Amino acid sequence: MELVSPPLQTEISSKIHNINIMYKLLLSIAFLFSIINVKAQKEKYNFPEDFGKTETVVLISPGPKDKITESMVEAFEKEYKWKVEAVDDKYPKVSKYDLKIYRYVFYVTEHLNPGYFVGRDRFPPTTDYKFGLMDRSTGKTYEQDFYSGNYKKGARNYAENLEKLRAKNSGN
Repeated sequence: MELVSPPLQTEISSKIHNINIMYKLLLSIAFLFSIINVKAQKEKYNFPEDFGKTETVVLISPGPKDKITESMVEAFEKEYKWKVEAVDDKYPKVSKYDLKIYRYVFYVTEHLNPGYFVGRDRFPPTTDYKFGLMDRSTGKTYEQDFYSGNYKKGARNYAENLEKLRAKNSGN
């Protein structure tokens, strides 16, 4: 005994199919607008106002993975004109690194976004990165206002913008 006649069953499955298509279309549009919004955001870097007025060595704190740390060091060596030094400690000790010479620490924060399912579609997990500078003399941190999905490009852009500020403040 059938509960629904074949023509009605076809009509119902057709409507369900159309709803699934509309749902996926709306998700795609929402995703597209979120990408456009991220691209339209102006990248805002927060730096100490007096950075570069006196020569200091920037310490590079280790990232969560060796390849991230290597990219951070590479970005500074390429973009930044003053001295940098990679360190093994996330928070370098005052006794080992004098605050007058090694005032700032460059670091990265990692944000893990879990994967999720929408219907039968799976969106994989992603990792985003935020870079910052910590003033060791005050403990104040200066982070960028956004996360970057690409740690190499993010580190390079941060070092490039920090160098622009350093050059402006030092007169070079």
